[in-house]
Amino acid sequence: MKLIKLSLAAAVCACVVSSLSAAESVAEAITNGKLGGTVKTTYANKTVDNRGEAATGDNDYEAFGVGLELGYVTDPLYGFRIGLTGQGWLMPYHVGSSNKAAYDKEWYTKGAVLSELYLGYGIGNTDIKAGRQYVVTPLVAGNYTRAFKEAFEGVAISNKDIPDTTLWGGWFYKFQGRSKTAMGAPAGEGKAPLFKDRVILGNMTGPVAVKFENIFSAYVQNKSLPYTTLTGAYAAVTDVKPANALKEGDVSLYLAEANVKVPVGEILKLGFDLNYKGSRVDGGLEPRRLDGDMFGARVSVSEFFGFGLSYAYTTVSDDDAVILGVGNGPGSYTALPIRGPFVFTGYAGMDTHKIVLDYNFGAIGLDGFKTALHYVKGDQDRVGGTNNINASGAAGQRVGTSMDIEGWAVTANYAPKAVKGLSLGVTYTALERSDHYASGVNRKFDENEIWLQAAYKFDLSGK
Repeated sequence: MKLIKLSLAAAVCACVVSSLSAAESVAEAITNGKLGGTVKTTYANKTVDNRGEAATGDNDYEAFGVGLELGYVTDPLYGFRIGLTGQGWLMPYHVGSSNKAAYDKEWYTKGAVLSELYLGYGIGNTDIKAGRQYVVTPLVAGNYTRAFKEAFEGVAISNKDIPDTTLWGGWFYKFQGRSKTAMGAPAGEGKAPLFKDRVILGNMTGPVAVKFENIFSAYVQNKSLPYTTLTGAYAAVTDVKPANALKEGDVSLYLAEANVKVPVGEILKLGFDLNYKGSRVDGGLEPRRLDGDMFGARVSVSEFFGFGLSYAYTTVSDDDAVILGVGNGPGSYTALPIRGPFVFTGYAGMDTHKIVLDYNFGAIGLDGFKTALHYVKGDQDRVGGTNNINASGAAGQRVGTSMDIEGWAVTANYAPKAVKGLSLGVTYTALERSDHYASGVNRKFDENEIWLQAAYKFDLSGK
């Protein structure tokens, strides 16, 4: 298997070299390629109020950074193309030790990484990509909300020969996370991430990747029914070995989803969504109680004179937590902005409700300005059986413990038409958590965070 992986990497590199030294037609493929990127910046500030068992008191953290993403794809030649995307991030000001520790898996990171280097081939309705690449699928997906976008290395193939249907399959053997610390380096190191045989498994590994051997995944999506999208997906991760595990185990993930959006005249649209996610583990992972199931439902009204309103509910099996996906990208209907889906929605015995009210100011002539208000509330049954999810034994994961959560968030985003490619955003999230321990001690945990962000996308290909 290692020989196959090395051969794949060598083939991609050889293709790059041969392309640069080939004839005029190859030169045209290069000069007619697309070059573009994004300049972005983020200021993040987080306040944590921690009271009760294992409390640390009040803490205030902040981070500021500037990033650049630059991507290039050649024009197809006999169906072949080469794609490259590099990412860089720097923090121009001194960062204190407490801020380093608080943000070393998200924003405290500096350096550069070549996140995409792939050979692509398209024929008819089939497309193949081999090498480093961004991946966004129902169960295997990178997250793009932090300093560095996550990426995978391997082979992916998609086909659309069947009308209204997409078929996709992938095999990956390396992963690039948000930072070097998130990939397993010492805390506070603050360097750019690397591609390694370590990966994030949502709701199992926490924010730090664990060792694995292979990721296999496939999904099918069909839109043949009016106003309806049906999706089925499967993923398998082999030889997963967390740092504290005595031996490795395999992970299997399942997803089934139906999404319906029906227009009601020209007044509004009604949405109905149903979702199932399940995970099964074996070997050294069995004691962690991760053979869980999550069911989700959501109803929504949208485009009603600019307004939208939705209600979502998710529930998880009583005895086992559920692994939501591979990478930080897969989510749930009841996730909260910034906090994401892995800090409560997938815990065993958790019932979560979410309401979202949004407004598009384009309805009154202010194009590109959108706002949303999110509210979540969750209650968890006492965890039974043996320890599950991770070795930290946090409330909600340790035997005899449970947690209740309540939170809200507001987002505002503006993409002015006058400056093409510019986007501005503000996100504020407040999460209150009550941890209940078997000893009878309770802990209150409040976390408030704000992001101020700006980005500018540009196209240098002149097309």
